[in-house]
Amino acid sequence: MKLEKIYEKIKKYLELIEEEDIEKKKVDKLNEKIEDKISKIKEKIKSSDNIEEENRLREEIGILKEFKKQLKEKK
Repeated sequence: MKLEKIYEKIKKYLELIEEEDIEKKKVDKLNEKIEDKISKIKEKIKSSDNIEEENRLREEIGILKEFKKQLKEKK
């Protein structure tokens, strides 16, 4: 009976570790997507001649960087 309880506790612990790994992978993947989006926006800024559009894109970059910072703090 005692071994059975230990087995159940170990099983639950391993499930928790696995869930944390999955969440970490999701956060890392989201971080990569944010980086890709930032680099694409920077390319748009370089090719843009419209000052208003450049300012809007720079604001988007700022928002994405803030979101990335929040993700980092959540880790």
